[in-house]
Amino acid sequence: MYRTRCARSQGGRESGGTPLAALAYEAIKADIKSARLAPGAPIFEEELARRLGMSRTPVREAVKRLEHENLVRRIPQRGVLVAQPSIGDVVEICEIRFLLERHAARAAAARVNEGDLSKLEEEFIALHVSEPSEETVRRGSQVGRHLHHLILEAAGNRQLTEIVMRLTDMMNPLPLMLTPVRYHETLAEHRAILGALRARDAEGAAMAMERHIDAVRRNLHVLR
Repeated sequence: MYRTRCARSQGGRESGGTPLAALAYEAIKADIKSARLAPGAPIFEEELARRLGMSRTPVREAVKRLEHENLVRRIPQRGVLVAQPSIGDVVEICEIRFLLERHAARAAAARVNEGDLSKLEEEFIALHVSEPSEETVRRGSQVGRHLHHLILEAAGNRQLTEIVMRLTDMMNPLPLMLTPVRYHETLAEHRAILGALRARDAEGAAMAMERHIDAVRRNLHVLR
């Protein structure tokens, strides 16, 4: 799949206005976010270039960009590895998200599109099963991220969105939202946020977001 998509451009030229380095960046970042490239995994530029159907140059550029975003780290005598945030790192990220996302939820309550909320409600209802499969848990995580993105977009603050998305990217590969033990609690937390948004309850949405981010922080033991 990667080779078909990326090999349309040759020699580092652009295809449809998209440079190969950008395609490599998106593909590698997607692998990191999905944990296909797990935290601590080595990044082999030659192997990635072969899989993506391009030279090492755009892959190297993509890796440098990911390093700048703290998604990969260059370790002396070990090479480039997928970043593996410590408990302390994730606690700090949760503290920042707690402050920023409750503000976003409060601001979004009066602005978010009702049609978008209705679609998300249908998806959350479909996810309410007694014994979720691994695929259902992953789908639940995706729908939850969609809710967070929708709130950020509706809040209308581009700088806030960029900061939160970068922090979220750093947490995505970690097994926080994909554990079945947390599945039903997370689903309930997201539906509480959604319910407050549908009621146009700004303070209720902010409080529901606070409870959700705090629950994520309290469940960091899954990283140990």
